[in-house]
Amino acid sequence: MTAPVRAGSRAPEFNLPLLGGGYRGLADMVEPGGGVLVFFKEECAASELVLSRIAPLARALEREERLFLAVAQESEVTAGAFRARHDIGFAMASDETPFPISREYAVEVVPTLFVIDGNGTIAERVEGFVKSEYLALGPAMEQALALGTTPAVLDRPEELPEIRPG
Repeated sequence: MTAPVRAGSRAPEFNLPLLGGGYRGLADMVEPGGGVLVFFKEECAASELVLSRIAPLARALEREERLFLAVAQESEVTAGAFRARHDIGFAMASDETPFPISREYAVEVVPTLFVIDGNGTIAERVEGFVKSEYLALGPAMEQALALGTTPAVLDRPEELPEIRPG
């Protein structure tokens, strides 16, 4: 078992195929000043909750020219169907079996979200869904990614449960 990649660790390199074409990697995240990776799986209730509600963060990072990338632990076909079903407009990539990038990041629980700063260092790691942890990400991201404002992380957080098991 790989040791978890924690805050303060160097982010592992990656280069993943985007749904719809092209690739994104760590260099694409670091160069503009950092960004966010979120690993998920279609059949996970907590992943579905996070991916369906995290669009405000993706839009805020896009405005600041930072990368937000959702990484599906699925085939491109399955990830594409998930994306269409939830009307997701942000960048999505596929990390197919045997999940080499998920293993590099020591992802054992989904969703797992990483905030990566402009130096390629993991600034934050959040596993699963605990609402208070997601809400605390806004100020942490503002600092780690040198954003102009604190981004909203979740859409309609008042409607969400405090915790959602996978």
